[in-house]
Amino acid sequence: MKIGSGLMAAAVLLVLAVPPAFARSRHRASLDSQEMRITNSPTTEPIVAPPVTVPESSVYTTPNPRVVAALPPIPTAADNQAASTTPGIDGAEPKGKTAASVDGMQTAAVTPPAAAKDVVGPPDPRMRTPGAMLFDETRDDSALDPNNWAVSVFKKRHELIVYYKGRLFKKYDAVFGRNLDLGAKLWAQDRRTPEGVYSIIEKYRSARFRWFLRLNYPNLVDRVRYETMRVNGVVPVYSDGTSPLVGSAIGIHGTDVPILNAGHINWTTGCISVENKDIDDLDRLLPVGTVVIIKP
Repeated sequence: MKIGSGLMAAAVLLVLAVPPAFARSRHRASLDSQEMRITNSPTTEPIVAPPVTVPESSVYTTPNPRVVAALPPIPTAADNQAASTTPGIDGAEPKGKTAASVDGMQTAAVTPPAAAKDVVGPPDPRMRTPGAMLFDETRDDSALDPNNWAVSVFKKRHELIVYYKGRLFKKYDAVFGRNLDLGAKLWAQDRRTPEGVYSIIEKYRSARFRWFLRLNYPNLVDRVRYETMRVNGVVPVYSDGTSPLVGSAIGIHGTDVPILNAGHINWTTGCISVENKDIDDLDRLLPVGTVVIIKP
């Protein structure tokens, strides 16, 4: 009895559950068929793009084609032969370009000048000293002020160095008094070049030395030193009882023995000698009143 009741309940549940599941399967099949129909069915309506509207105020012009300059013709072997045999100005060979061949094609190759003398143009700024460049840029009369110039002389180095407004202007070779003792000048005719701080007090032409830039030797320091040595018996006394004086007429001048200047051989009686072309520069550049410092 109990078993029969259980079978009846199971049958009822099966009958109630079958219709909804069957309905869901039919609905899914319907959707699948619709998707297949929508996806696979071709459209019969043509695809048309929307019309492009152009404002009436707009003006459209066709751009001009880009013009490319024609390349020069490639020189032939005959042209190269004619160019190599054609003389330049005044019969000189042309410089700057030579013909070169790469894989049978003639090209023009720029070649550097053969020597520095062929270079045309301003000097290399790196070869100019700071003082020289500053001097070239001077547009007022400050170059006439002796306070803007200074000279340093080094006897052992055979150098005379010029400064402009505190900057190196130029170095010059120089020679000095022919005394083997390179010490400071003590008295007249000792053939030494003085050492100390001096200034140019006048400039004038010299028949022998081209220009003479006279210094204010002896200055106060030189006079005091000389008097001290004379009192202490250091200054020599000649046979006639006289002694040499403190000296004078010391300056910067040119040369009448340029070979000695070129060899850095001291030959003066106490002055500073430079090349003649250099004394021309110093006379033109250095105003009266320029300070000259002479060092060992």
